[in-house]
Amino acid sequence: MPFRLRSLAPYLFVGPAVLSVAIFLYGPLIASMLLSVVDWNLLSADIRFVGVDNYASIFDNPDFRMAAWNTLLYCVVLIPAEIIIPLIFAVMLHAVRKNPLQGLYRGSLFLPTIVAYSVAGVAWSWLFNPVNGLFNEMLGHFGFPPSRWHTDPNLALLCVSLVTFWKTFGLNMLLWLAALANLPHQLREASELDGAGSTRHFFDISLPLMTPTAFFISVTTFFHVLDDIVGVIDVLTHGGPAGRSSSLLYFLWQQGLLFFQFGPASAVAVVIIVLVLAITWLQFRVSEKRVHYR
Repeated sequence: MPFRLRSLAPYLFVGPAVLSVAIFLYGPLIASMLLSVVDWNLLSADIRFVGVDNYASIFDNPDFRMAAWNTLLYCVVLIPAEIIIPLIFAVMLHAVRKNPLQGLYRGSLFLPTIVAYSVAGVAWSWLFNPVNGLFNEMLGHFGFPPSRWHTDPNLALLCVSLVTFWKTFGLNMLLWLAALANLPHQLREASELDGAGSTRHFFDISLPLMTPTAFFISVTTFFHVLDDIVGVIDVLTHGGPAGRSSSLLYFLWQQGLLFFQFGPASAVAVVIIVLVLAITWLQFRVSEKRVHYR
């Protein structure tokens, strides 16, 4: 192979990946920033620079403020749930790892993760049906009045959170399970010789050794919550009732692809990007000193 061609080989291998990132990541990012300061419908040749007017319009929009508040509530409810509860299931599965049915348990718990949002939405819509849904039938059987569930403004957000958690917790459970399986068994034997019980061994030895996994799960769960609730909202509640189950990403989708307000939609996208970068930076700053790599 000629020397010049050999020197170009690394760039030829890396080139497609770099080009893909530039086109599908940085390209839309730059386009959103440009569209957020203009008034343009993407079809006409009339492009008008409006500066920060699009940002002012979304912050004055009560639907945007409601979506932002809902997004905060989704994060408060779902992020701890999607970190702690999968860890509990992983610990229980690890405790029965020698059971012949362990694979069945693991597969059953992970199964909702691979179910399509459309299928999950239809199934849970039937369960939540205010007229003849399974949940209301069960409530009636025990003498309780029926509930409106996802059509109730006070319960819609919790219903979306429940379906989102059911749909997504399996991945974090497998990550925790892999971290537990990777712990040195010698440490368990040593702690037992020292008289440490299961609870102390978990909190003093196992959990500190799993901090890299915990850090990874905490960062990725934040992104997953922002993204995963959109599919559930679209299928289950459409942002209602009265916007009580909407989120920032769903509001963005409505503005851009439903109302064709590309300027305000791009302004929402830029706000979300800034928030995600700020929270990710904060997560790294807070957690980096608490993560212990072996």
